[in-house]
Order: sequence, then structure tokens, then C-alpha cells
Amino acid sequence: MTTLICGHAYAQTVALKGIVKDANTLQPITGASISTPDKSQSTSSGEQGEFSLSVENSVKSLEVTFVGYLSQTVETSNSSNLEVFLSPADEELEEVVVTALGISREQKSLTYSTQQLKGDELTRAKGTNLINSINGKVAGVNITSSSSGIGGSAKVVLRGNKSASGSNQVLYVVDGVPLNNNSVGSQPGNVFGGERDSGDPIAMINPEDIESMSVLKGASAAALYGSQAANGVILITTKSGKNGRTSIDFSSSAQIETPATLPKFQNNYGQGMDGQTDVNSVNSWGETMDQKASDQTKSFFNTGTNFTNSLSLSKGNEQMQTYLSYANTEAKGLLPENELSRHNINIKQNASFFDDRLKVEGGANYIQQKLENSPLTGFYFNPIVGLYLMPRNLDLSSYEQFETFDPATNKYSQNWHNLGDSETTQQNPWWIQNRNPARSDKNRLILNGSAQFKVNDWLSLQARGSMDRTHDVYDRKMYASTQSILAQKNGGYNNSNITITQKYADFIATFNTQITDKIKFTGLLGTSVTDWNTEGTSFNTGSEGLKIANVFVAQNTTTPLTTTESNNRRQLQSVFGSANFDYDGWLFLDLSARNDWSSSLAFTDSPSFFYPSVGLSANVHDKLNLPDFINFMKIRGSYAEVGNDLPAYKSYLLNSFGNYGNVDINTLTSLATLKPEITRSIEAGTEIKMFNNKVGVDFTYYKTNTRNQYFEIAASEASLFGSYAINAGDIQNEGIELLVNYDAIRNENFSWNTALNYSKNKNTIKALDDRIKEFSLTGEGRNNYASKFEVGGSFGDIYGIDFQRDDQGRILLSDQNVPLKGSEYVKVGNANPQWQMGWSNTLNYKNFGLYFLIDGKFDYDVLSITEAVMDGYGVSERSGQARDLGSVAIDGVNPAGDAVNAVDPQTWYTTVGGIGPVTTNYMYSGNAIRLREVELSYNFKIQHKFFKGVKVAATGRNLFFLYKDAPFDPETSMSTANGLSGIDIFMMPSSRSYGLSLNVNF
Repeated sequence: MTTLICGHAYAQTVALKGIVKDANTLQPITGASISTPDKSQSTSSGEQGEFSLSVENSVKSLEVTFVGYLSQTVETSNSSNLEVFLSPADEELEEVVVTALGISREQKSLTYSTQQLKGDELTRAKGTNLINSINGKVAGVNITSSSSGIGGSAKVVLRGNKSASGSNQVLYVVDGVPLNNNSVGSQPGNVFGGERDSGDPIAMINPEDIESMSVLKGASAAALYGSQAANGVILITTKSGKNGRTSIDFSSSAQIETPATLPKFQNNYGQGMDGQTDVNSVNSWGETMDQKASDQTKSFFNTGTNFTNSLSLSKGNEQMQTYLSYANTEAKGLLPENELSRHNINIKQNASFFDDRLKVEGGANYIQQKLENSPLTGFYFNPIVGLYLMPRNLDLSSYEQFETFDPATNKYSQNWHNLGDSETTQQNPWWIQNRNPARSDKNRLILNGSAQFKVNDWLSLQARGSMDRTHDVYDRKMYASTQSILAQKNGGYNNSNITITQKYADFIATFNTQITDKIKFTGLLGTSVTDWNTEGTSFNTGSEGLKIANVFVAQNTTTPLTTTESNNRRQLQSVFGSANFDYDGWLFLDLSARNDWSSSLAFTDSPSFFYPSVGLSANVHDKLNLPDFINFMKIRGSYAEVGNDLPAYKSYLLNSFGNYGNVDINTLTSLATLKPEITRSIEAGTEIKMFNNKVGVDFTYYKTNTRNQYFEIAASEASLFGSYAINAGDIQNEGIELLVNYDAIRNENFSWNTALNYSKNKNTIKALDDRIKEFSLTGEGRNNYASKFEVGGSFGDIYGIDFQRDDQGRILLSDQNVPLKGSEYVKVGNANPQWQMGWSNTLNYKNFGLYFLIDGKFDYDVLSITEAVMDGYGVSERSGQARDLGSVAIDGVNPAGDAVNAVDPQTWYTTVGGIGPVTTNYMYSGNAIRLREVELSYNFKIQHKFFKGVKVAATGRNLFFLYKDAPFDPETSMSTANGLSGIDIFMMPSSRSYGLSLNVNF
């Protein structure tokens, strides 16, 4: 190429032209700065990345910079048409990442493990809860989705469960300010169901507003947030207006959902018992049907839909930047009448004053959501129960007309084959969705503001404040003719009106100075206060139900049970500080300390608790004689302590008022003065870049011990109390995490990046207390299931009933050849994956893009009460196959000592299965590998003054299992609280989704 010279051969200026592109995607970069080394002449790249700059003939290079990318110096000699490829900052450890309290630091200086996700990784295949989008992408993170369908919550656990009675959920922080974590996840509930999923704090956030996400996994990373962050932190940075740019972004996605897994049914045997037809029976142990039944289950489920549209406006200059967005989500679940409508309005304003010495930021996020007929698990108000257990000879479509008019009572009655089954409380599935309707109306307002003043070159002061308020109105109507266990003859009505408010404020002084030529110091001192308040009322119609049938108002009952929520208020006050030393850009020392004063510890000997952390990292690639193929190597280690306070109102116990003015006597007392829980953590790791930075490896080892667990144990009868509160126990989590990233191919037309993440966690109950042999998260109910702690066991251990066996392990049978159940609970498995892995691939060919993610979770166990009950009712494929064969093969022995190799199918399954099964017979491996996410996209090259970019994509999520042993999706859970993990009691099937998306940038 020849240099373009303006004028004739003796001209003194040169016209340089070129284009700036992203080195990964090869897409043009708009707004990049191109300047001469002395900054005397500069320009910006246009909408297609193009630029033109006239410079003096003596200029031999240009500097090209853009926010989020590594700057680059480009030689200009003998070039008239320059092509500049900027690499994203995260290709090197020069990347600036957001850490605790919203502080930005260079990745290379961190003494602990973090992992970053960009906003587009959360929007490929949108769901109604954005946190599910990180499943399989972050090492050490285990996400369990509730089975409550659209709008449901998810349990997010970093590096294992730590607290027996407290929450194990992460803390979500948006733009440096914590969200309200007090109403996280589904209620603990019980196996009978009826407890609703109250949602989690992140589910309602618009993913299109997110710029990036940082996952702070360990105690060292999260220590500055205090007890709220004992289980780790997910930091979210939202989008802001950009200097010098006006941008309008529109995104639209449409998805359909279908059940991913459904039970398998027998189609040969009809209603009855003992091979005889009985039209009043709820079982399917009757005669062989004349005509084989068809599988009617799928006909009940809808094809779910999810339509999400988002529009954002971004504009700014050097002094002021504005970001404004609106998003709308309209979704229908797999169940009839299950619908969600959500509106998100977000505004964010940034401004600078006094030559950028004062920076002010404010934001408001308003969310309105209506959710109707969110499915419940268990036996109560669950349409899945009647659907799965309906006798196989009956025609499901005949019950779609779910009610019939009764002239004698002048009311509509439920149309169902049998409403007398008290075992499962099953009802007509369409009746539940239409005549036991539930509705939740939520209005949420998140306000935040901050001001930062730069006093001088080494001192800055910052003040921030936020309010997160959620108002939730929930009701369930139970029409007359509802199952008698659930409502009286005229029906019933439940209603709650709750407001939860969190207020947060902090003040931070930040220091930054050069101590010597080689030692740089940054630090902070701060104080914060967080205040939580819950208030409202709840109401139900009491033991007599409605007085006038189907009139759903509070006055329509003679025995109302109205509860005024106690002014449930809790406050946390804190002081904290950190000191970070940088020696010559390669050795880094971090020190931090925090002290919290918690209102829940007000009446203890330790109303406050202190915890420190220390970390050291060294970038040793320049200091050691390493092979040339190693471009970067860092080693790091840290130690940290994080405290956690008590549940509210446990340190000073009082009696309370119940209904009708009676006093509810407190039955809890503490044996000794209670104290805060404490988690001590060590972490060590290394980060390596090799082969011209094409290969990256990040390895971490960690161990945490959480002591002083809060337990409530049974009290002695002589004490006149029901239970004792004590501190005890030591739960240990030990594990490793591995991230490997490989830029396999990168050229002008084609690129391929592949990444693998692996994590393994071992959870051990190291100690409990001399006064307790075991601790149960769930009681031993009629389903023969419990989740318990025992020393030497693990969090999530499942206990249940096994067969009675002889010394040879054979099943003991009665004289009638009925298998005998054991009477003692024994450990039968553990519900937490021991290790998990995710493999992602990103391929780009010219304008085409392909992304797919395969992940798996391994070495854990799940229990299906659904399969047990289906066996007991004779509707399962397993029971039908046994009847076809004429017996069930077993290894048993009768009272006479004779070997028994076969048992009658009905005798076997009605004994081993049913409501109270032999638990060991229904345990399954949770191992599963799935195609988690796929996106096939195309970026249009459009040369137009109004359009800057158009992208269309076909997406899929949870498309199919490459391997699965369990008869249901083992990743879903009845509850995202501590109990009921790994158990399936008529859970909604998980879904697979397919969709199309459109993104347009104006």
C-alpha cells in the first residue's frame, strides 16, 4: 500500500483512513478514540468503525482506545488504509473488574477467585428468572430451580451449604448496593404442599439492563459486605449512558416451552383392585382393558409461551449520561390458567461537576408483576396429582368440563371420578386451576443514589443510599365442592398483604497514594447501616369456611383467622476498612476488617462480631525463569472470617397475641447465651496464560468451616418448654475449582473459543453437640423421608425406610408373602452434587455465530415419591409391566426360611410404593448431562444512518438430556429453602424452550 498524501509530493500532511473492529467478533467498534501520540489531533470511529484523520507527515503512529478494550499503538508508515483490531480487556489480566462495595480493581491484583460474565451471556435464551442463565457457566455455583414454573425462584449456592438454620443463598448486589434478601426462595413448606414460592430478589430484574456480573465466591471476596455475604455475593453492574453516544436498543424474544420429562404410564389395566373392575376405585389394579389406553397426560399441558420486549435509550456527554429502559414480559406456563405479566421501568442518571471532582448517580427501578396460578408441589392444590393418578381406563377429556350444576343446592359441583381419596387429596386438574385460583400481585420499587467527591489526588469521599420495597398481595379462593380436607362445604378464602422494605446507606473514604517508587497503597474506611422491616396482615376463613358459598370477602365467615404481621424489624450497623498494597506491579497484599452490630444479637453477651481477612498474590511470570510459552502466571492465597447473626427475635423471647385476644405462650428458650455464627475460610490458587495468551487456566482450592450453628432442639418435659435454642456444630466444605479457556482459532473470517469449568465440593458435618445426636431439617412424615444432620454425614443427607432383611441381605416376607418394611430411618443418599462441569463453545464465521453449552452434575441422589405413589395406585409403566409378567422378581425369604424369588405385583407395589413407601426402592442417581443452551445468530451488515446493527438468533434451552437416570429432572426442587432438596412429590415437569430473538441498535 502507498501512503495517501494530500496535495503534491511536498505536502506536509497525510490523510489516514481505517476501520476499528472487535478482535473477537470482528464487528466494527463505534466511538473508539484515534489520536496522535501527543493528543494534538484526534477523531472517533463512526457507526461502521470507520475513521479518517489528517496528520503531519512526521507522525509515525496512532493510539487507538475504547472503554473495555486494551489500547493499541498502530504504526502508520506505508499504510493508507488501516485495520485495527482491539482485544477486549478480559483477554488479559489487565481487566478491571468490580469487587466488593462496587470498587473497581485490576484482575491481576486480586488475591481471591472471582468469575465475570458479560451481559449478553444472560440474554441468549431468556427465561422469567435471569439467574438460571448462569447455570453451567460458573465454577463452584450450584443452581437449583424451584418447580413452580414461570416466575419461580432459584436456590444459588456457592461452594456448598454452610448454615443449618439460616439461609444458604447468595447476596445479590446491584451497582454496589445490596438487594433485599429477606424473602428469598420458596417457603420451607412440607411434603403435603400448599406453601407458595415467594420468589427471589433477582428474578424480577430485566436482564437487558445488565452490563456485567461478577461472582464473588469465597469469604475473602465477600468479607466487606458482612454477614449478609456469608454465602458469597453476585455483583451486578447495570448499564449507564455513554459519553458522546446516543444509542437506542430494541430487543424482542419469543419462546415456546414444552415438558422436558414426563412419567411413563401403563395402558393395559383399568379401574379396580385385585383384577376386578370397581368404578368407585381410585386405583388401576382392575381388569385388563378391552382397548389399550392412550397416554392422555400430555393433552392437559399447554404449550408455554414467553414474549419479552425491551427498549432502552442511552445518551451522554462529558458531564451527564442518561440510561432509560422499559421491558415487558408476558408468559404462559405449561398449566392452564398459569400466566405471568411483568413490566420493568428503569432510569439511571450520572452527572459530573467541578471538573469531574463531584460525581453523582441516581437510579430508580419500578417493577410490576402479576402471577396467576403458580403451581404448587406436594398433594395440596396440585393438578398434577389427579392427572397422574387418574385410573387408566377413564377419559381425561370428559373432565375438561370441570363442574356441573346441581339444582338441589343451586351451586356448581366439581366433576371428578372420586373426591373421597384422603390419601392424596386429588381433585379435577382443571377445577384446581379454575376454582382454586391463586394470584400474586407484586409492586417493587428500588431507589438508589450516590455522590462521590474527589477531595484531592489521594482522597475521595462517597455516600450512598438505597431503598428496596416490595408490596405483595396474594390470595387463594376455594370454591364450594373443593376437596373437604382443603376447604369447608361453602368454600374458603386465604389472603395476605405484606410489605417488605430494606433501607441501606453507607459512607466510604477511599485513599490512593504512592508510598515509595515501588509501593502503591489504596484503602478505604467506611460505615454502613441496613434496616429491614416487614409489616402487613394475613387472613383465612378459619375452621368453618365461608358462610355464603363462593363469596370471597373477609366478612363472609364466622371464624376468621386474622393475623397482623409483627413489626418484624431488624437492623445491622457496621464499620469496615481495607488496605491494599501494590509492590512494583507484581506483588499484592490485601487486608480487610469489619465489625457488625446486629439487632438480633441485642440481648446476648456478643451484640457485635468482628472478622478480618488477609490475602496475598504474586504475578511471578517475570520473576521466575519460566518457559517462553507461559505469558502470565499468578499465585494467590487468602484467609478470611465472615460472621452471621441469629434469626430475628431469638435472643429475647416473648409471648405474643393470637386470634381473639388470646396469648400464644412462647415455648422456646436458650440453654446458654447465644452467639453469632462464624465462617472461617482459606483459599489458594493460580492463574496462567499460555501460548500467546490463547490458553488460560484458573485453579482454586478452598476450605471453609462454619461454626456456632443455630439449632433448635427438643427440650426435656420437665423444663416446661417445647425446644431449646443452642449454638453448636461445625460444617466443613472443601473443594476445588478449575477454569480452562482456549482461543482455538482466530482469524479475520473465523474464530472459535472453547471454555471448560469444573468444580468439586465435599461437605462434611464435623461436629454437632453432645446434647444432640442428629438434627432434622424436615420431620419424619408419612412419606418416609427426612433430611438430617449426623456427625460424619453431609448437608443434604436423605434418610428413609429400607426393607427388613436377614443376615444375607434378603428381603423378609410375612406369611402372606408381603414384604416387611423397616421401622428405623437409615441414610439412603445425599441430594447435593459432588462435582459438576460445564463446557461452552463460541464460534463465529463472518456474520454467523454459534454458541452452545453442555453441562452436567454428578454423584448425588434423588428420591421420587411421585413414582412410589404411581406404583401404589397401579398407573405406572413399571407396575403394568410386572402384571404382564405375572410377578415381581425379588431376592426374599419367608418366615419358614424358604427363598422367595417372586411376589404378586399388586401385593408388592401397594406395600413397597404408595404414600409411605420403602424409600430405598425409589432412590435414583441424580447424574445428568444436558444440552443447556444453544444460540445460532446472524449479524446483518447494514450501512444506514439510522441503524447501527441488527442481530437475529434462534435459541434453545434445556433441549435434551445426553444422559439421565432419574425419572424426573433432578435439578429441580420442591423448595429452595434448606429442606426438601432432592425429593420429587408431584413436581411440575421441567421444560425445554425454543425461540427466536431480534436485537436492533439505532
